[in-house]
Amino acid sequence: MKIKEKVKQKDDGITLIALIITIIVLVILAAVTLNSIFESNIIGLATNGAIDYAEGQQEELGVLNSVSELLESTTGGNTNNPATPTMPTINLSGTQGENGIYIDNVTIEIGNNAGEGSNIHYVLTGAQTQEEQVVEGENTSVIIDQEGTTTATIWIEDKNGNQSEKTEVTVTIDKTQPSQPTITLNGTQGENAYYKSDVQVTINAGTVGTSGVSGIRYYVEGANPIAETEITGTTETFNITAEGTSTIIAFIKNNAGVESKAVAEIVSIDRVEPSTGEITVGTVTESSIEVIANGVDSTSGIASYEFQYSTTNEAESFKTDGNVVYSNEGTCSHTYQNLTAGTTYYLRVIVKDRAGNIKISNVVPQELAKEEIIFAELTETEKNEMVGQYIDYTPETGTYNEHTNSTYSGSSSNSSMSTITTLKWRILEATNTTLTLVSDTTANTMYLKGANGYNNGVKLLNDACETMYSNEKLGATGRSMNKEDVENHASYSGATLNEGFLSSSYRYYPAIYAQEKTGAPNGSYGTKLDLSEQDQYYTGRLTGNSSYRGRGTGYYRTMSTSNIDSAYYLELFRYQPGTTTNFSTGYWLASRGTDWNTVNGSTTTSNFGFDLFMVDSGSIGIISLFYASGDEREESYALRPIVEIDLSKVSIGQFGNGTSGNPHSIREKI
Repeated sequence: MKIKEKVKQKDDGITLIALIITIIVLVILAAVTLNSIFESNIIGLATNGAIDYAEGQQEELGVLNSVSELLESTTGGNTNNPATPTMPTINLSGTQGENGIYIDNVTIEIGNNAGEGSNIHYVLTGAQTQEEQVVEGENTSVIIDQEGTTTATIWIEDKNGNQSEKTEVTVTIDKTQPSQPTITLNGTQGENAYYKSDVQVTINAGTVGTSGVSGIRYYVEGANPIAETEITGTTETFNITAEGTSTIIAFIKNNAGVESKAVAEIVSIDRVEPSTGEITVGTVTESSIEVIANGVDSTSGIASYEFQYSTTNEAESFKTDGNVVYSNEGTCSHTYQNLTAGTTYYLRVIVKDRAGNIKISNVVPQELAKEEIIFAELTETEKNEMVGQYIDYTPETGTYNEHTNSTYSGSSSNSSMSTITTLKWRILEATNTTLTLVSDTTANTMYLKGANGYNNGVKLLNDACETMYSNEKLGATGRSMNKEDVENHASYSGATLNEGFLSSSYRYYPAIYAQEKTGAPNGSYGTKLDLSEQDQYYTGRLTGNSSYRGRGTGYYRTMSTSNIDSAYYLELFRYQPGTTTNFSTGYWLASRGTDWNTVNGSTTTSNFGFDLFMVDSGSIGIISLFYASGDEREESYALRPIVEIDLSKVSIGQFGNGTSGNPHSIREKI
């Protein structure tokens, strides 16, 4: 019985174990199904529960190991290590641009949560390739440094060979800054990089690396401003239409959001011809013509003046012969040389701006005379008509510093004088043999004082003008204007030569006075000098005897149309050139004069004055330098040079109109 009971008990145990195993298997099968649905470790839980129960029966039944072996063969794993490891954690680090694209290296950080003994597996494909790598440990990292798109495939394998699902990570890198775009200009090109039409601008994208072109950004400054504009695509086209200079600035942007360096292109447009005024003729000689032109171009500026001439005035006959002046000035002149006398030349100028636009000026005719002026063949009327006309006379330069000090001038205020080369010269007299010119304005200044100023004023003035304003090659001799130059063309009478006597208190006189034909300080009149003559220098003052007498030769006259022969002479003597304004600076005349002056308001006692003539404020008159009482005065006036030319030595050109800007020429006869 006991055996049976034992056997029965054993049989019952075996039956029970079989039942337990059956239940465990069913539980595990159900757990597998639920595990696949809910992705949780239900298998492990079920298995552990079954094992715990079976262990309780181990001592009695002794079959636990068989159960464990059965479970392992059924579940394919250890009860302490799940069949599917947990997937790795993945983190990306790097500088990200736009559109998920990285602009530098990317680090893939991989975390392992599968426990001890597990490994990380990864494979790289695409731009950066790497065969399967196995890394032991909990964590690792992978650096992606190749531009382009790289895919990393990552999974975990536990110590028992169980593998997690594979995870793919895709990384796109574009580290290269785009190259600059290209700017192409299309229009009608002129000169000096200027366009003479609207300009079409085309911007094309350059190399942009791996990510591709996102778009173009640009703006325009200057004459044709365009606000900042951004477009999608690889090409942009627009027009620049404004005159002047515009600057285009453009960039490329890639899909990672990185911009290229800027590229700039300058567009200069000038399609308008320059403006030009009427050309004018300057100095004309028997073989040359000066032409003066002007041009204005506010956009590109003036580049050159092309001076042309013709002898027929037909458009196709105008020629340059190298007469091109490259100048950016608003006014330009050129002188045609070696022209033929007696020929009419037609003159014009082509003004060109820097863009190459041109403007043709008006045409000006200019005739060159065949012959010189022969004064012997002119009538008196023709000669008179030439009074006041300009002659292109140039003196030989000189410096005058002799006898200007107080020794002869009586004044210590004088300094060295030099030729004024800017003086212009006008005809004062014309005879068959001599041409007399006078400066059109006043010249240097001279100081005269006292007895010596009177003694030597005439010679000092004449010597100074001769030194500074003569020209030996042209047979021209300089001197100072004197009172006779005026009186020869005046209708008024000179001084009333009243004779007078001086008391013993007023008997001083300059040394030269005794030589004058109108002076009698010692009782008899001199016989040597007229008032505008002087042959040597004199110094000092003398005392006359008790019969001291003399004639008053000075006077004052306002010059006007009523007492000067013609308007030409009135202008020459009184007015500044081309005006009715008196000379702003009075000038000396190389002539002496004397006058009676009442002393101390008394009408019975008179003082004799020794004077020099001058022109001032439109009048001819005298200014006192010394008195019979011994008193002295210092005065200063300008010089007025006269030049007398020997016509046998020169030729006067019969062309030009004798004006200041177009005077008659003068040259040495050969």
